[in-house]
Amino acid sequence: MLRIMNCKLCGENKKLIKAHIIPAAFFRPLSTTNKAPEIFSNTNGVFPKRSPTGIYDKDILCEQCDRCIGLWDDYANKILIQNFSEKCAVYHKGIKVAYKIDNYDYKKLKLFFISLLWRALISEREFYKRINISSHEQNLKDMIINKNPGGSYNYAVALAKFSDPKIAVMLDPHKTRFDGINYCQFYLTGFVAYIKTDKRNPPDFLKEFCLKERPPFWIILRDLNNSKDGKIIKDIILKATRKG
Repeated sequence: MLRIMNCKLCGENKKLIKAHIIPAAFFRPLSTTNKAPEIFSNTNGVFPKRSPTGIYDKDILCEQCDRCIGLWDDYANKILIQNFSEKCAVYHKGIKVAYKIDNYDYKKLKLFFISLLWRALISEREFYKRINISSHEQNLKDMIINKNPGGSYNYAVALAKFSDPKIAVMLDPHKTRFDGINYCQFYLTGFVAYIKTDKRNPPDFLKEFCLKERPPFWIILRDLNNSKDGKIIKDIILKATRKG
């Protein structure tokens, strides 16, 4: 049912729609199975549910604003899902060490991540409750309205890719830190996006991996089986299996 409320982007009193925060395309299964991904909390394993299209919020955007942001969603889907393959992998002495994207539109891709962070911030859905960075709301909103992606260190974006994802699980986004620098972390179907929410520059080890105005965009390689995230996912599933 459409609701008439103030759109949180344009501020006008309009009919609001079911707007996704993380685009539906990024809720595709993490494996080759036909099962939709399960959605879990990263801390306590609550609200396990399967969702082929993800979690939407019916109280944030009008159709026109959602369509404008949707252009960036579609572009991110094209770059990170449709056109992404093992051809992007980089090898050193026969060992895969990273991924690299050589062609992209910085403005469109960066604004996708800016809008992703803003949508998660303003949503009152349980899944996004740990993106509690209200002091950034107006600044992010202004960047979206003005179509201003900022410089590469302004809300710097780094991306990691799981090397061998086998479990169709989506963990909730949350805050994290690298060398004391504040970030928000999102899971995007095999990718993990780190968006800086700190006025300080990224830590030195992440600077080369920031999304920059000029290609390439280097993507960190992560091992799902041995990473902290992978252990959390496996623990969640084991607990859910025991309860079942």
